[in-house]
Amino acid sequence: MAEHTFDVLVIGGGITGAGIALDAASRGFSVALVEKADFASGTSGRSSRLIHGGIRYLEHGEVGLVRECLRERKVLLRLAPHLVRPVPMYLLAPSAKARARYGVGLAGYDLLAVGRNVGVHHRVTAQQVRDAVPGFGGSSGGYRYFECQTDDARLTVEVARTAHAFGAVLANHAEVTGLLGDGRVAGAAVTDTLSGEALEVRAKVTVNATGVWADRVSALAGGAAADGRPRLQPSKGVHLVFAPGAIQTTAAVVVPAAAGDGRSVFLVPWDDRVYAGTTDTPYAGDLDNPTVETADQQYVLAAVARHFPAVTERDVVASWAGLRPLLASAEAREPAASEDLSRRHAVFEGPAGLVTISGGKLTTYRAMAEDLVDRVAAAIGPARAGRCRTRSIPLGLHGSAADALALARAEAARLALPPSAAARLVQRYGDDWRQAVAMIGAEPALGEPVIDGLPVLKVEVELARSREMAVTDEDVFVRRTRLTTRDASVRWPDTG
Repeated sequence: MAEHTFDVLVIGGGITGAGIALDAASRGFSVALVEKADFASGTSGRSSRLIHGGIRYLEHGEVGLVRECLRERKVLLRLAPHLVRPVPMYLLAPSAKARARYGVGLAGYDLLAVGRNVGVHHRVTAQQVRDAVPGFGGSSGGYRYFECQTDDARLTVEVARTAHAFGAVLANHAEVTGLLGDGRVAGAAVTDTLSGEALEVRAKVTVNATGVWADRVSALAGGAAADGRPRLQPSKGVHLVFAPGAIQTTAAVVVPAAAGDGRSVFLVPWDDRVYAGTTDTPYAGDLDNPTVETADQQYVLAAVARHFPAVTERDVVASWAGLRPLLASAEAREPAASEDLSRRHAVFEGPAGLVTISGGKLTTYRAMAEDLVDRVAAAIGPARAGRCRTRSIPLGLHGSAADALALARAEAARLALPPSAAARLVQRYGDDWRQAVAMIGAEPALGEPVIDGLPVLKVEVELARSREMAVTDEDVFVRRTRLTTRDASVRWPDTG
């Protein structure tokens, strides 16, 4: 990176930064990206793992945002069918008032999704809810609709890998310690956090895509808001993971929060486990290490136990906390409630040479990147730039996921691997399931679990290091394989 001057330097290796790197590189710009920790180590690896249309945003009149989310959900389902998969959602409506309210909202949701819907909603009886959710302890009917589920960290890594395939140069564990230039930002001073080596990366345009850290990076160039107030108001979201069998369900369930605050808690199947969340509380603590406090756990657990009475805190095997980079209200004198803040994104230009993007959602990262790169292209020189191509660039899988799965199962059977291993390899690696199977064929021990009783295979650890720039054990076991999300008591095995 230090040997060249790039068209674009992206600071931040979350989904937004990776998306910007892909968009810019696919248009023909030279691109570098640096991330102080690991790809998806912040918000992009700690979300609700849903690619959703944002039905609740209709309550706040965010019709345009909902329409954008629904469009982008359909795009991602097409670009990454192995990583983004439909999931049925059961929305409980215990009263006539709730049924009327949800029915109107879902009708509007389906109307906005015409031509790009995953599935049309319909009413379900209490018995139909019990059939789909055997562990449900209530007697409420409601509605069934559809969203999409993903592994947010894996999606981020796949977007980053695709950007690299288009020529972008990327580095994790590379922290920006200052911005270059005198009056105009001309790149960044970067330190390798593993070796301590310092270098300079020069660029015509520097993009601040650091999420909840955006105000800090802007401050390096004197780019604070005009009135000195922060542009961001972080909000913490907490999720709990429950042991296998603790919550019996074949679909995601949306239940009212027990706190009576009008919020809902999502219970989502994840292989043999279920995770539940999320909270939405203003946050002013350590941005690098948000933690799950007792109050956070009790909030989520109360909503779960209200509808699954047998569930207790002893069933919680893991948890995670993430921070949403919400845009602070420009007019408000006092911080607004987190749920009242828009999930839209915004782009701020200035000082010269620096462009900052804040806010937004996992679902809309591609549209956010397109918006920002359009502006960057105008600054660098529109004659050099092609049009945005990311609506048609596959993210790791070319062709049908069903076809890939059929082929993978045949190969898995040949190697005496269970069908579940074939599905896992396709759903996590797309076209590279072939590489994984070839590695297992050459070294059969790679087809064994990393830890007995968990589905993560030893080949995944090898792929994390050789395919996905995983450097530390945390990179491998927290984000690439998600072992710690399954069980917080897991001790990282010695992988060399």
